[in-house]
Amino acid sequence: MSDWRSQPELDMVAISALVAAVGKPVLDDMKGQFVADLERLVSAYSDAHGAENPDEARSSAHALKGAASNIGLKRLAALAAELEQGQVEDADALPDVLQSAIRHLQAA
Repeated sequence: MSDWRSQPELDMVAISALVAAVGKPVLDDMKGQFVADLERLVSAYSDAHGAENPDEARSSAHALKGAASNIGLKRLAALAAELEQGQVEDADALPDVLQSAIRHLQAA
């Protein structure tokens, strides 16, 4: 698996596809829900990881990977993929990666 740090923050093709599908105003309105979903999934992962519940942590990381991928957040999705595979060395980076992803999503 590739290192999540080498991934671009955003997949502009995915963002463009979303804009084409729903329009920029609708996408802008949806960003708040995307952010809330991402924050919930990161919190669920962190709680499960902290409680040493690897099955729940993997499940949360899988959901996070999908949510991030669907909206073009490549770096966040790549980190979530590594966490899903049990590569938890960088789990502490997840909140910072999430905040960076949110900033990039809001600016897109």
